[in-house]
Amino acid sequence: MKKRFLFFLLYIAPLLLNAQKISISLPQEANKGYSFILSKGIEQDTIQTGIVSTTGDILINIPEKDKDYAGMGSLQIDGSKPFNLIINHENFTVKQKEDQKYIFQDSKENEYLYSIIQDGKQPEKDNTLYASRFIDMIRYLGQLNRATTSGANLMEKANLRLYALNDLDLEELYTSSVWYNVIDGLTKLTQDQQLLGDDMVRLLKRIKSQEVFEHLADNLIVITEQYGWDDAFDIIVPYVEESGRIAVPTGRIFDAFALAKVRKGTVAPQIVGLKPSLKDSKANRILLVFYQPDCPNCHEQLGQLIRKYADLKEQNVRIVSISSDSNKKTFTEEAKRFPWPDSDKLCDYKGFAGPNFLNYGIMSTPTFFLLNEKGIVIKRYALISDIDFSSNIDEEK
Repeated sequence: MKKRFLFFLLYIAPLLLNAQKISISLPQEANKGYSFILSKGIEQDTIQTGIVSTTGDILINIPEKDKDYAGMGSLQIDGSKPFNLIINHENFTVKQKEDQKYIFQDSKENEYLYSIIQDGKQPEKDNTLYASRFIDMIRYLGQLNRATTSGANLMEKANLRLYALNDLDLEELYTSSVWYNVIDGLTKLTQDQQLLGDDMVRLLKRIKSQEVFEHLADNLIVITEQYGWDDAFDIIVPYVEESGRIAVPTGRIFDAFALAKVRKGTVAPQIVGLKPSLKDSKANRILLVFYQPDCPNCHEQLGQLIRKYADLKEQNVRIVSISSDSNKKTFTEEAKRFPWPDSDKLCDYKGFAGPNFLNYGIMSTPTFFLLNEKGIVIKRYALISDIDFSSNIDEEK
């Protein structure tokens, strides 16, 4: 037994010595619950929870999986403001004095950061420190916010864009706690979706970390879907798929890969259960409508479509609606208000797992696809008011 114990100590001792530890003393926070999190893109990774000791002492142990982490950590104590710290391979201690100021020992990173936060100093730039580069990110975010809210001239926006494309470190931004704010600001720098898509692809190409690459790809899918930026989506997502960096796509990325295959100029997948089929349709245009029964915006958009239907019918536009309903009774009641033929009102009661929703990669509703007389996709839309039923593929390119 003694030999086994000695062996265990010999095995575990190097791990204990290498584990990063932060000793925090906050007497005024004694006996409160706490959690310690690390910033990872838009996510917060909770690595430790507990109760502050009766003396106000907390020992934070950075886990092995995060041994290479460099970025912002946050101590969140019940009823108190978050206490943000830079984590970057330092074993250090921090105490709070009676005047509420924090005193650090053995942490050049946090001494640098808090000399600015607490003392209002302007230390010399030191690119060996994450803290110095973090301050640069905060300043850049401030410039982005001013450019996208208060307005900026073309030169200022061009400089902000070029800095992101050439100098912004995406891996360091990922752990900075301001990831979302910067990425969201970058997507709003231009109204040109072609330029936006190309810029985001350039950023993705610069990322070495697989975790950061997948996170940015997922975020961009959400952003382009949220704002209906289909042209940017159709540039970004095919690049992500063709890069080969996501071998087994899941969740939103899986759906996005499917949706990207149904982009303008491609032949639309056949609709399961539709008679006559898309290829046998005699219509000048076909509008595919994917909707959910409990979606308020779907209800509003379908209402607009119903009001336009008489004119669309005269133009020989065929409407095909596909519901995600799982209940036959509620689907039938909902579909009664649609003036197009019952044969063009479809529902397989499988929700988003149905073959039509899967084949078209539907991630949100309502989603509209306008097809020409040959069943080729003209464009994808989120709003009825944006659809030009007289448009053709060449005009949309």
